Amino acid sequence: MRVKLSLTTKVMIILLIMMLSITVVITALLIDQSETSIEREHMQSHNRHVRFLQLYEDVLQNRTVLWLDAFSNAEFIGQADTTEIASALDAASEYLSLNMQVDNYWLYQQRLQHASAPAPDFLEALVARTREELHSVTTVNCQQDCVRYVTLPLMTNDAAVPVMVVATRMVEILSLLTQSTGAHKVAMVTTDANLRSLNISSRLTPENRDYINGIIERLSLSEDLDSLTKEGVRLYFQGKHLLADLLPLDTMNNNPAYILVIQDISSTVAQANQYEQLVVGSAAGIFALFSVLFFAFLSQYGRKLMSLSRRLPLLAEHKFREFEQSNTFSGRKHSTLSDELDVLQHVTTDLATQLEEIDGQMAINTAKLEKMAMFDGLTGLPNRNMLTFQIEKQLNSARHSGDWVALMFMDLDDFKKVNDSYGHDVGDKLLKAAALRISKPLGETDIASRFGGDEFVVLLPDVRDREQIDRTAEQILAQFTTPIEVEDMQFYISVSIGIAITQEATINAVELLRHADIAMYDVKSKQGAGYRVYDAAMNQKVMHKVEMEREARIALNENQFFLALQPQLELKTRKLVGFEALLRWQHPERGLIPPGDFIPLLENTAFMLELDHWVIKRATVLLKDLIRRGFTDVKMAVNVSSGHFIDASLPAFLQEQVIAQDIPPSQLALELTETVLVADLPRATSIMKAIRDMGVMIAIDDFGTGYSSLSYLKSLPADFIKIDQSFIAEMAESMDDRSIVYSTIAMVRSMGLEVIAEGLETAHQYELLCQYECHQGQGYLISRPISEHALWTTLDDKLHQGTWADDLPVCG
Repeated sequence: MRVKLSLTTKVMIILLIMMLSITVVITALLIDQSETSIEREHMQSHNRHVRFLQLYEDVLQNRTVLWLDAFSNAEFIGQADTTEIASALDAASEYLSLNMQVDNYWLYQQRLQHASAPAPDFLEALVARTREELHSVTTVNCQQDCVRYVTLPLMTNDAAVPVMVVATRMVEILSLLTQSTGAHKVAMVTTDANLRSLNISSRLTPENRDYINGIIERLSLSEDLDSLTKEGVRLYFQGKHLLADLLPLDTMNNNPAYILVIQDISSTVAQANQYEQLVVGSAAGIFALFSVLFFAFLSQYGRKLMSLSRRLPLLAEHKFREFEQSNTFSGRKHSTLSDELDVLQHVTTDLATQLEEIDGQMAINTAKLEKMAMFDGLTGLPNRNMLTFQIEKQLNSARHSGDWVALMFMDLDDFKKVNDSYGHDVGDKLLKAAALRISKPLGETDIASRFGGDEFVVLLPDVRDREQIDRTAEQILAQFTTPIEVEDMQFYISVSIGIAITQEATINAVELLRHADIAMYDVKSKQGAGYRVYDAAMNQKVMHKVEMEREARIALNENQFFLALQPQLELKTRKLVGFEALLRWQHPERGLIPPGDFIPLLENTAFMLELDHWVIKRATVLLKDLIRRGFTDVKMAVNVSSGHFIDASLPAFLQEQVIAQDIPPSQLALELTETVLVADLPRATSIMKAIRDMGVMIAIDDFGTGYSSLSYLKSLPADFIKIDQSFIAEMAESMDDRSIVYSTIAMVRSMGLEVIAEGLETAHQYELLCQYECHQGQGYLISRPISEHALWTTLDDKLHQGTWADDLPVCG
């Protein structure tokens, strides 16, 4: 495989991208910082201009007002006639024009008394305002050129206050601003009514007027007016970088007036550009330097890796000598500067040495492994590989000879319990002893093999009649009628045998094994310890079982299962003391499926454990609801499958549910059948004690139908005994059944346990059980199982102060 893009190149690209990104970000930040600094300087410059303008306006206004005030007070204070004031003004007009830039003046009494020029229309309003406020008023008017008008009220004996008005040019302010700010150009400007353009309103030379008009054309007033009046706007004009500021003036007309200040900032911009070029150049230089360093540093790693990639295939070809000779790399094994590639190089060399040693040893072991691959290491019997080979061989032979080939698939019943209880060491010894017993009755041509775990397969070639097969199967079963002794212990082990027979030329080893396996599981479903020959009906049965398990898994996921609770009453008082939780399946197409149609099929499957878990979880949830609604002394009984009961995780799972639902464990009971208990009494007793120790009660179900014995009953830590309904059903007609029920109740009561009668259907049965002092009962006479969905409605209808309200016999 060729390297299209080396790892070092990828790493270098990633590092360079990271470096470039960091460089670009830092450069952008520095440039942005420079721009921000320039904008800050422009803002400060604009604010300075505004302060200078305000200062100059105040100074010039005060100078004019003070002169006029002094002029009027010195000569004419208290006089009512303003003629002399007008004459004095005419005499001082030259002084006012030269020193205070006064172009015109007007004197008002009742009306305009004296004027050096025609009075503008707005002066009447300005005079009226002055008389009203009795102090000087200043404003700027820019009808043609911008002129400042200053008014002053005169103190005379006349009832109508005389007012003096002077008009001063703006030239002095523009000159002062130019000197103090170092401005490039200064001019008075106004805006039109729509604030869309600027117009020059001061006397300028034609050259300056054209220059400033060119600048004004570059300004977009609708977008830049706010910036012009707050911080200024930068523009490039006639080879210079300029900053334009608008300084607002106080006017009394609708056209705002401004002083346009143009500053030459070319040197500042040049410095900023030089700084930005320095930043960009430095960033590019640093990036180039790091690129060279990365390339120089990583390229040596690429050469080392490529050298190693060319040498490693030699190990796969077992060319260890060539691998060693091609090592031209002189690593730094003991150097403090050695890196991962140096370590990898030396580890690879050590690996090559070890592989050379292993390769030699494997050649020695190959022959042994080939032999071991065909035989079981524990029993010495042929294993599955050898068995498959022999089956195919015999099937090919049978196609020509016409003889039958028989296959016996056998499983040791309850072997898992031995492993779980006594450990794998004892289990292995038991398997070896079982292998000897299976092989003992076989003929010379018969082949016994270990298929796996506790499963064995016997191949019977050249079978001529059915009797030969039956005889061999019975002989194998007979070998297990006596116990197997292991370490001074005796184990009663039985065998389930499934047999498949064929003459067909089309069948193969896998299919024949599957048929025998199906027959073996059919034997196991009937308690084992026997043999059956495969037929097509078994296959249909297995398929039905598989389909049922599949549908049950879907049902669990889609919440098709629910619980039905059958009430349990105290017979003497009719008090509700508990419920038995019964599993129900509401199929969306087939309706309600009876438990007998699916529980037996699922009994020995792995799914049954999952279903039992669901039942226990749901039952504890319902029990919690009952307790919350006030049923604090009612127990919930749950049936547990045989496979689940012997599972070592059951006590821990129960404890988990009790804690999760926060319920008293004494209100939860497990119901176990006699058959489950007697199958492995020591193990059952151990698990029952663990469950009892956590406070959960135990009831023995269907008592009397199995191995009813006082001796084993005394050894079991149970709380309740449930008499099977088959005895209750015939109790009224059968003296024998009455005797059995009576004696069972008496025996159980003498042991301190409580008795529950199942299947109560008639009032006579109820009365007899009361006479026999049976503690509790359940059945259709009391109530059919109640769906969990209708539980609360039924209890509200049937219960009265905790007592069952139906008409039931009264115990004497």
